[in-house]
Amino acid sequence: MIDSKTKQRIVVQTHDQYGPYVTVSTYQDAGALEDALDDEYCVLYSIQVPAELRNEGGRQLFFGNAADAAKVQAILDEIEFSW
Repeated sequence: MIDSKTKQRIVVQTHDQYGPYVTVSTYQDAGALEDALDDEYCVLYSIQVPAELRNEGGRQLFFGNAADAAKVQAILDEIEFSW
């Protein structure tokens, strides 16, 4: 998946306490990603909205410590949106 604001590939990062997560810059991208994860992939996640993402509606999606970061990345790499 490509972030429409940064034009960069969304890459899974790992938080020491919460496990794999991604940062999505805009409301449109975040909403579309949530829909895809819910409807097509049945992937569980939790959402946080850091202050630096609030103006654009961006979010961080955390997948939990049991999630495999490589598998999450493979799913993200399959997702394409054309705005």
